[in-house]
Amino acid sequence: MGEITWGTAAATLVAPFVFLLPGWALLSLLLPPERLAAERRPDAASWLILATGVTLALVPIGFLFLYLVGLRVGTGVVLAGLALSAVVILWRRGPAWWACWQHRHRRWQRHSPGPDGRDQRWRSFLPGSQGLVLPLLALLAVMVLVFGVRLWVVRGINVGFWGDSYQHTMITQLMLDNGGLFQSWEPYVPLRTFTYHFGFHSDVALFQWATGWLTGNLTPRTVVLVGQFLNGLAALAIYPLTVRLCGGNRWAGVVAVLVAGLLTPMPMFYVNWGRYTQLAGQAILPVALWFVLEAVEEQRRDWRRLVLAIVMLTGLVLTHYRVAALAVAFLVPYLGLWTFQRWAGQKQGRPQTYGWLEPAARLILIGSASLTLAVPWLLHLEQGYWPSIANGFIQSQTPASWVAEYNTVGEVKEYASHLLLILAVLGALLSFWRRRPVFLVVLWAGLVFLMTNPHLIDLPGTGLMTNFAIAIALYMPVAMLVGYLGGEAICFLSRWGQGKGWPRTIPVGGLAGYAALIAILLTGLVGARDRAAALDPSFQLVTPADEQAMAWIRDNTPANARFLVNSSFAYGGSLAAGSDAGWWIPLLAGRANTAPPITYATEASFDPDYLTQVNDLVRTLQGSAIDDPATVQFLRQNGVSHVYIGEKGGSLLDVERLQASMLYRPIYQQGQVQIFEIVLDQE
Repeated sequence: MGEITWGTAAATLVAPFVFLLPGWALLSLLLPPERLAAERRPDAASWLILATGVTLALVPIGFLFLYLVGLRVGTGVVLAGLALSAVVILWRRGPAWWACWQHRHRRWQRHSPGPDGRDQRWRSFLPGSQGLVLPLLALLAVMVLVFGVRLWVVRGINVGFWGDSYQHTMITQLMLDNGGLFQSWEPYVPLRTFTYHFGFHSDVALFQWATGWLTGNLTPRTVVLVGQFLNGLAALAIYPLTVRLCGGNRWAGVVAVLVAGLLTPMPMFYVNWGRYTQLAGQAILPVALWFVLEAVEEQRRDWRRLVLAIVMLTGLVLTHYRVAALAVAFLVPYLGLWTFQRWAGQKQGRPQTYGWLEPAARLILIGSASLTLAVPWLLHLEQGYWPSIANGFIQSQTPASWVAEYNTVGEVKEYASHLLLILAVLGALLSFWRRRPVFLVVLWAGLVFLMTNPHLIDLPGTGLMTNFAIAIALYMPVAMLVGYLGGEAICFLSRWGQGKGWPRTIPVGGLAGYAALIAILLTGLVGARDRAAALDPSFQLVTPADEQAMAWIRDNTPANARFLVNSSFAYGGSLAAGSDAGWWIPLLAGRANTAPPITYATEASFDPDYLTQVNDLVRTLQGSAIDDPATVQFLRQNGVSHVYIGEKGGSLLDVERLQASMLYRPIYQQGQVQIFEIVLDQE
């Protein structure tokens, strides 16, 4: 792995502004802090995290709107939008900031020395009491470790790992090429529809348009960087929701971020799969739930809160279909609990600003409006194969082998350690005993499990939600429950000893806070050390040697060359996936190959038989010798002119037979990477 370039470092510093400014501007217009109830008002860290989540939801909505009206996006549009966002923030928040500064400056000037004779003026600039400062300092330390270790592990990684990275990079490149959403996948693949969720790809395109002049517009590298940014945000996004569900306990939020970002294998391990779209959805999910709760629990129906909740859920739907289902699974028990509380209060004669049916009315309004905004894209899904695939799961027509492979889980320790699971169970029991809202997380996890395995209650649809996809999201409920337990423990220690005859000069609560800060920092360092080893080279398809070969292909092969590459069947033998760097040839070398991204099974092609042709080619090669003249003739008929063997290799192509055959001419070799040209004429 190489070193971090100056361009990457500069882009990393710019990233917070790219993903923060649009959401912050919208919040400044619709929901400034003074409009929030004091007991629910988020701290500065929560506010910035919420603003980032709003940006992630806004971006796909903006891309969809521009696509519907026929407008294209580019560097100029993105930079202008970011500049406008900054102007809006200064316009709406500038006077309040200036007034706050003047107030603190006056306090600084007149502040007298403390009882010990020391200058205490610095205290006038602290953003609150010690109870607020220490958790925020702990959160800042954890955040630095979370993002630092994620960027450290991908230093020098120019191309994402495994198969998902390929399709996500191609979709992003097509969005950059087309100035937004598109339909045709040409010139890379002969597909004519695009029905995939596109939130992550919109984020990458936005970032590249904003920072491409720093990084050289290298889309594969940008995909890796943004994937790691979202990896960190997926852990950080848990903070505001955890604090809210834990009654404002900021320590609970800090511990939750610590667990999700540094102590659980997921979501850090996503980098090995390139599973960035689910990451993007999970970075939005907790923030979306926070805004929905804010809209439902506000005493009076407020259109501003409703708009923000609608925006968040719409953006979540466009970003990841399954993660949107997770939001629904949370809101079902939440609605039941909140409605029951309103009904019980009404029965007991407690004064209430609205009736017990109002929560359901607000949620129905938010949900229906979100679906209405997403309808143009949801109707668009009919053009691809997603509806028929979903119907196959519902009607139990999907092959059992596909469902079994697609629904596998593995060992629980791959997602959370036994210790964390035990602590999560203790947190769940404590929340139930003390009747805290965070117990909703337990109900949420239970409902998600039933949604994923409907056959357990004799319902159809097994496979629509997979156990694997849910297992790799297990870090969210585990982190929130462990965070609640840790937050309560810190608060208990802060109160312990008071009234026990201890000298009043000993700040018991302060000592507990500082001890918690140190313990979190040390635990975070240990976790960062473990996460630094998360990158698994066995998932790397494109190595530096392959990157050199791609450059050679661009310079030394004809534009109409088509490469035979290693492939194997996946998902119960229903589709073929590449197994080495040859899969990336269309993107990295600009030449055609025989292995399209796996989306060829879900998108319609210009040729109705394209899917069958791709699969038949692999099956034919699996059943015949690569040096058989009949096989070579078959390859020629399919337009194949070259063969690529990547450093990773595969089982489809026999290198020794290729080297020994007179039907193939070796034209390139560097280490394990070899390129052959099919001989057209034999003398």
